[in-house]
Amino acid sequence: MDRNIDVLEYLPPVMRVFKENIEIAKVENSQIIKLWQAVRTGMDDQFIQTATEYGVSRRERMLNIFPSGTDSLETRKFRLLTRYNEQAPYTRHVIRNLMDSLCGKNGYTLSIDATNKIIQVKIELTVKGMFNAVVDMLERIVPANMIIDVQLRYNQHNKLANYTHAQLSVYTHNQLRNEVIN
Repeated sequence: MDRNIDVLEYLPPVMRVFKENIEIAKVENSQIIKLWQAVRTGMDDQFIQTATEYGVSRRERMLNIFPSGTDSLETRKFRLLTRYNEQAPYTRHVIRNLMDSLCGKNGYTLSIDATNKIIQVKIELTVKGMFNAVVDMLERIVPANMIIDVQLRYNQHNKLANYTHAQLSVYTHNQLRNEVIN
Protein backbone atom coordinates (compact mmCIF):
# COMPACT_ATOMS: atom_id res chain seq x y z
CA MET A 1 0.00 0.00 0.00
CA ASP A 2 1.84 3.07 -1.23
CA ARG A 3 0.79 6.34 0.23
CA ASN A 4 0.65 9.56 -1.71
CA ILE A 5 2.19 12.07 0.66
CA ASP A 6 2.16 15.79 -0.06
CA VAL A 7 2.61 18.17 2.85
CA LEU A 8 1.54 21.12 0.69
CA GLU A 9 -2.02 19.81 0.66
CA TYR A 10 -2.23 20.57 4.38
CA LEU A 11 -1.31 24.22 3.92
CA PRO A 12 -3.85 26.89 3.07
CA PRO A 13 -3.90 27.70 -0.66
CA VAL A 14 -2.30 31.09 -0.09
CA MET A 15 0.75 29.44 1.57
CA ARG A 16 1.29 26.84 -1.20
CA VAL A 17 2.73 29.37 -3.67
CA PHE A 18 5.81 30.42 -1.69
CA LYS A 19 9.08 28.85 -2.86
CA GLU A 20 10.26 28.31 0.70
CA ASN A 21 7.15 26.32 1.58
CA ILE A 22 7.44 24.28 -1.63
CA GLU A 23 11.08 23.38 -0.87
CA ILE A 24 10.31 22.59 2.77
CA ALA A 25 7.42 20.36 1.64
CA LYS A 26 9.72 18.45 -0.77
CA VAL A 27 12.17 17.67 2.05
CA GLU A 28 9.40 16.78 4.47
CA ASN A 29 7.66 14.57 1.88
CA SER A 30 10.79 12.48 1.34
CA GLN A 31 11.33 12.12 5.09
CA ILE A 32 7.70 11.15 5.71
CA ILE A 33 7.88 8.57 2.89
CA LYS A 34 11.00 7.03 4.49
CA LEU A 35 9.25 7.02 7.86
CA TRP A 36 6.16 5.40 6.37
CA GLN A 37 8.30 2.70 4.72
CA ALA A 38 10.05 2.01 8.04
CA VAL A 39 6.70 1.67 9.81
CA ARG A 40 5.43 -0.69 7.09
CA THR A 41 8.62 -2.79 7.33
CA GLY A 42 8.25 -2.92 11.11
CA MET A 43 4.67 -4.15 10.73
CA ASP A 44 5.72 -6.75 8.13
CA ASP A 45 8.52 -8.02 10.39
CA GLN A 46 6.00 -8.91 13.09
CA PHE A 47 4.80 -11.88 11.03
CA ILE A 48 7.05 -14.60 9.60
CA GLN A 49 5.25 -14.86 6.25
CA THR A 50 5.76 -11.15 5.46
CA ALA A 51 9.07 -10.62 7.28
CA THR A 52 12.01 -8.99 5.57
CA GLU A 53 15.61 -10.19 5.69
CA TYR A 54 16.13 -8.16 8.87
CA GLY A 55 13.05 -9.58 10.59
CA VAL A 56 14.01 -13.16 9.72
CA SER A 57 17.61 -12.75 10.89
CA ARG A 58 16.42 -11.18 14.15
CA ARG A 59 14.15 -14.15 14.89
CA GLU A 60 16.94 -16.58 13.94
CA ARG A 61 19.26 -14.94 16.47
CA MET A 62 16.60 -15.22 19.19
CA LEU A 63 16.13 -18.95 18.48
CA ASN A 64 19.84 -19.71 17.93
CA ILE A 65 19.25 -20.79 14.35
CA PHE A 66 22.29 -20.45 12.11
CA PRO A 67 21.34 -20.38 8.40
CA SER A 68 23.79 -21.43 5.74
CA GLY A 69 24.87 -18.90 3.15
CA THR A 70 22.93 -20.64 0.40
CA ASP A 71 19.55 -20.63 2.19
CA SER A 72 16.88 -18.58 0.50
CA LEU A 73 14.63 -16.26 2.48
CA GLU A 74 11.73 -18.69 1.94
CA THR A 75 13.76 -21.60 3.35
CA ARG A 76 14.73 -19.53 6.38
CA LYS A 77 11.08 -18.54 6.96
CA PHE A 78 10.11 -22.20 6.66
CA ARG A 79 12.71 -23.13 9.28
CA LEU A 80 11.33 -20.46 11.63
CA LEU A 81 7.79 -21.75 11.13
CA THR A 82 8.91 -25.27 12.00
CA ARG A 83 10.43 -24.03 15.24
CA TYR A 84 7.42 -21.92 16.24
CA ASN A 85 4.92 -24.67 15.40
CA GLU A 86 6.49 -27.14 17.78
CA GLN A 87 4.49 -27.89 20.88
CA ALA A 88 4.57 -30.66 23.46
CA PRO A 89 3.36 -33.39 23.80
CA TYR A 90 4.18 -34.77 20.40
CA THR A 91 1.42 -37.21 19.62
CA ARG A 92 0.66 -38.69 16.19
CA HIS A 93 -2.03 -36.07 15.77
CA VAL A 94 0.34 -33.20 16.60
CA ILE A 95 3.03 -34.54 14.23
CA ARG A 96 0.46 -34.84 11.43
CA ASN A 97 -0.75 -31.29 12.09
CA LEU A 98 2.82 -29.98 12.03
CA MET A 99 3.55 -31.77 8.77
CA ASP A 100 0.23 -30.55 7.28
CA SER A 101 1.07 -26.95 8.13
CA LEU A 102 4.61 -27.23 6.78
CA CYS A 103 4.27 -29.41 3.69
CA GLY A 104 0.54 -29.28 2.96
CA LYS A 105 -1.95 -32.13 3.33
CA ASN A 106 -0.70 -33.94 0.21
CA GLY A 107 2.94 -32.84 0.45
CA TYR A 108 4.18 -35.82 2.43
CA THR A 109 3.46 -39.33 3.65
CA LEU A 110 3.89 -40.27 7.29
CA SER A 111 4.21 -43.77 8.66
CA ILE A 112 4.74 -44.47 12.36
CA ASP A 113 5.70 -48.01 13.34
CA ALA A 114 5.58 -48.00 17.14
CA THR A 115 6.49 -51.69 17.42
CA ASN A 116 9.81 -51.27 15.60
CA LYS A 117 10.17 -47.66 16.79
CA ILE A 118 10.49 -46.19 13.30
CA ILE A 119 8.95 -43.01 11.94
CA GLN A 120 9.15 -42.67 8.17
CA VAL A 121 8.38 -39.46 6.30
CA LYS A 122 8.47 -39.00 2.54
CA ILE A 123 8.40 -35.37 1.42
CA GLU A 124 7.10 -34.16 -1.96
CA LEU A 125 9.64 -32.78 -4.39
CA THR A 126 8.06 -29.32 -4.14
CA VAL A 127 9.49 -28.96 -0.62
CA LYS A 128 12.90 -30.37 -1.48
CA GLY A 129 14.64 -27.15 -0.32
CA MET A 130 13.05 -27.50 3.12
CA PHE A 131 14.19 -31.11 3.62
CA ASN A 132 16.73 -30.26 6.35
CA ALA A 133 14.22 -28.11 8.24
CA VAL A 134 11.79 -31.04 8.42
CA VAL A 135 14.60 -33.37 9.58
CA ASP A 136 15.66 -30.89 12.28
CA MET A 137 12.08 -30.50 13.50
CA LEU A 138 11.52 -34.26 13.69
CA GLU A 139 14.80 -34.75 15.54
CA ARG A 140 13.64 -32.26 18.17
CA ILE A 141 10.12 -33.63 18.67
CA VAL A 142 10.34 -37.38 18.04
CA PRO A 143 11.37 -39.46 21.07
CA ALA A 144 15.08 -40.30 21.11
CA ASN A 145 14.45 -44.05 21.05
CA MET A 146 12.77 -43.88 17.62
CA ILE A 147 14.54 -44.07 14.28
CA ILE A 148 13.71 -41.19 11.94
CA ASP A 149 13.75 -41.94 8.22
CA VAL A 150 13.09 -38.89 6.04
CA GLN A 151 13.20 -39.24 2.27
CA LEU A 152 12.11 -37.36 -0.80
CA ARG A 153 9.10 -38.73 -2.61
CA TYR A 154 10.28 -39.34 -6.16
CA ASN A 155 8.42 -38.81 -9.42
CA GLN A 156 6.17 -41.74 -10.19
CA HIS A 157 5.50 -43.22 -13.62
CA ASN A 158 1.89 -42.03 -13.63
CA LYS A 159 3.06 -38.41 -13.29
CA LEU A 160 5.57 -38.75 -16.13
CA ALA A 161 3.07 -40.62 -18.34
CA ASN A 162 1.48 -37.28 -19.27
CA TYR A 163 4.60 -36.35 -21.27
CA THR A 164 5.86 -37.74 -24.58
CA HIS A 165 9.23 -39.44 -24.90
CA ALA A 166 10.43 -36.46 -26.95
CA GLN A 167 9.55 -34.07 -24.12
CA LEU A 168 11.28 -36.24 -21.52
CA SER A 169 14.40 -36.85 -23.63
CA VAL A 170 15.82 -33.44 -22.65
CA TYR A 171 16.14 -34.64 -19.02
CA THR A 172 18.60 -37.12 -17.55
CA HIS A 173 17.37 -40.15 -15.60
CA ASN A 174 18.39 -38.46 -12.35
CA GLN A 175 16.44 -35.31 -13.25
CA LEU A 176 13.34 -37.32 -14.17
CA ARG A 177 13.46 -39.11 -10.84
CA ASN A 178 14.46 -36.30 -8.49
CA GLU A 179 13.46 -32.93 -9.95
CA VAL A 180 10.13 -31.19 -10.32
CA ILE A 181 9.12 -31.49 -14.00
CA ASN A 182 6.99 -28.63 -15.37
